[in-house]
Amino acid sequence: MDLQIDYEKLYQQWLEEFQQTSLTKLNQELFNYYKENLNFINNYEEENLNELKDHLLKSYKDNLNFLFNDFLKLREVKIINFALALKEINLNNVIEAEKLLYQNLVSTIKGFKKVKSLSLFEQESRSKLEGLIESEIVTKKSIAEVSISNKKEETIVSESNKVIDKEKIDYTLVRFLKKTPPLVGIDLINYGPFEKEDIANLPQKNAKILIYEKFVEKIELP
Repeated sequence: MDLQIDYEKLYQQWLEEFQQTSLTKLNQELFNYYKENLNFINNYEEENLNELKDHLLKSYKDNLNFLFNDFLKLREVKIINFALALKEINLNNVIEAEKLLYQNLVSTIKGFKKVKSLSLFEQESRSKLEGLIESEIVTKKSIAEVSISNKKEETIVSESNKVIDKEKIDYTLVRFLKKTPPLVGIDLINYGPFEKEDIANLPQKNAKILIYEKFVEKIELP
C-alpha cells in the first residue's frame, strides 16, 4: 500500500463531504478499503525505525484516524438531519450501517408523529364530547327547571280552582279609607287600584284582610 496515495484519497472524500450538504458516495467496498488501510497503519510495527521515519509514520497514523473518524461523524450528522426532516437519501450511496440508522430514525419519527396526531385528535374529540355532554346537561337542567316551574304554577292554579270549585265565594261591599294598590282576589280577578272613598264589592276573604288593615270599612246594607 502507498500511504501517501491512500491518505490523499481519504482526504479528498473527507473534504468533499465537509463542503457539501448531500452525502458523498460511500459503498461497503470503499468503506472496507479505508478501514483496512487504517487497521494496517494502526497495527504496523517495524524494528529499527529511525526518528524521522517514526515521526512520519505517526503523523500519517494520526491524520488518517482523524480523517476517517471525522468523515464518518459528518455523514452521521447528515443522515440524522435528513431523517429528522423526513428527506429521502440515495440508499446506494451509504453503507449498510448508515442505511439502518436512517431507516430506523425515519420509522421512529413517523411513528411519533402518528401517535402525536392521534393523541391530539383524541384530545380534541374528548373536548368536543365533554362540551356536548356539558351542553346536554345544561339543556336538560333548564328543561327540568322549566318543568318544575310549570308544575308549581299548575299546582297553584289547580289549588285555586279547587277553592273556587269547593267553596262558594261570598262578596262584601266596602268603602276605601285611603289610597290602595291593586290586588288579586281569591277568585283570581284583579281589583284596583283604588282611591279614597272608592266603593268595591270584593271577595269576603280579601275584604276581611283589608278591614283588619284599616284600608276599608264594610258597608252595611239595610
